[in-house]
Amino acid sequence: MIPTEDKLAQLEKVLGGRTLHGSESLRAFLRFVVDKSAGGQEHQLKEYVIATEVFGRGSDFDPKIDSVVRVQAGRLRNKLQEYYTTEGKDDLIVIELPKGQYTPVFSLAQKTDKPAVNGSSSLSSQSATNLIAETASIATTGSASGDFASGSVEPIAAVHEHSHPLPKISRKRWRMTALVFGLLAAVFGVMAFNYRAKNLELAESFGSDSPGTVSLIDRQEVEPLWGHMLRSAEPVLVVYSNTLFQGSAETGMKLLKSLDSPGSSVGSPSIPQNETGQSKLPILEHYTGIGEVMGSYFLGDFLARVRHSSRVKRSLLLTWEDLKTENIVVLGSPAENLFLRDLPQKQDFIFKQMLDDHNKLDFGVLNTNLQPGEQQKYFAKQGGPSRSQISEDYAVVSLLQGVSGKKRLLILAGITTLGTQAAAEYVTKSEYIADLVNHLNVAAPGAEPKLPMNYQVLVKVKVNGGVPVQISYVTHHALGQ
Repeated sequence: MIPTEDKLAQLEKVLGGRTLHGSESLRAFLRFVVDKSAGGQEHQLKEYVIATEVFGRGSDFDPKIDSVVRVQAGRLRNKLQEYYTTEGKDDLIVIELPKGQYTPVFSLAQKTDKPAVNGSSSLSSQSATNLIAETASIATTGSASGDFASGSVEPIAAVHEHSHPLPKISRKRWRMTALVFGLLAAVFGVMAFNYRAKNLELAESFGSDSPGTVSLIDRQEVEPLWGHMLRSAEPVLVVYSNTLFQGSAETGMKLLKSLDSPGSSVGSPSIPQNETGQSKLPILEHYTGIGEVMGSYFLGDFLARVRHSSRVKRSLLLTWEDLKTENIVVLGSPAENLFLRDLPQKQDFIFKQMLDDHNKLDFGVLNTNLQPGEQQKYFAKQGGPSRSQISEDYAVVSLLQGVSGKKRLLILAGITTLGTQAAAEYVTKSEYIADLVNHLNVAAPGAEPKLPMNYQVLVKVKVNGGVPVQISYVTHHALGQ
């Protein structure tokens, strides 16, 4: 029986190792199952409980639709096997997560005595014979448990050396020993070849040139921008704008909420009536722009390739509890997401209606903290009377504190829906992330890049045929707390 304190000490050792470094979701998963097991609460180690308490799924979680727990359990098993075959090969306690269950199993690592002969080490013929039989079984079946191909490799046995010499061994014994080592070398050679072949097969199957696969993104490349959200075990909540309208697609839809009106749409799926008093009918219809749809795709694809979970919610269903407890990415400006007007943190770049250069009222970005070389107002340019004929747009990327101060809020907003799409591309495409980090880096030369805690970045977007084709940095402001 392994004492509970030893189990918890081994847990901390694994969590503090290199193998799980950067895998916050797996670290949280392992800590949860070990804590529950050590506390005698194995009955709580069910897929639903893990999904809701570790991976942030809602009460409507359905394991038949969402396989997050099973997928992450497989990843955790592989990481544990990797740990015990590398940095943890000399650990005395082994933690395993058997297939088909979420209750961890603790065992003592197997030890085999290894006597010294005339100052050099050797195996007894019986031990060598046993090792040959075991190795041959591994080479034939895949592993001692018959599951080498899936990565289930038994931990390497630790070996102790004795300081006292053994009696001289006969020439016949030496020949036997030499034969044993020759056979071992051959067997291990076959294993190494098969192992390399399997690695090449897996590498090819996950290569970027293979149909139906995607390449993964190194988290270190996106750490300065995304680090805080990716280090959290909770999924990132992606919120897309979902503006309220009155009317229908057949009779015409009109947004009746004034752009300058205060108040929040959070928790309010309907607005009783418009402000002009022209109609007392409730405003119930809702609409989402193309840019928000494309932005949701870019974010989902990006988070999948950095191996972090996410979930999506439309803004009309967002609550203040979400804003306090979640890491959130919002797609769309305060024109559609009214709750963005109520955020407590002061921002330098704000969206509002104002007079343009032709003294006409238009919606754009106002710079409230003008710096040398900057404009005060930024407007989209249209090639015709319709917003679908936009040729140039501006977008603001804002990284702010969450409402509670503990979480992060990333707002991706364009003057038009096409600008919002461009903002999403700017924070998910490697070349644009590198550009953002290069402009905002406040670290000393030669040090790891570091960005301000809170900031806003203004980007310019060239549009052709309703598609953002070029995104360029304009300026940025670091914000106070």
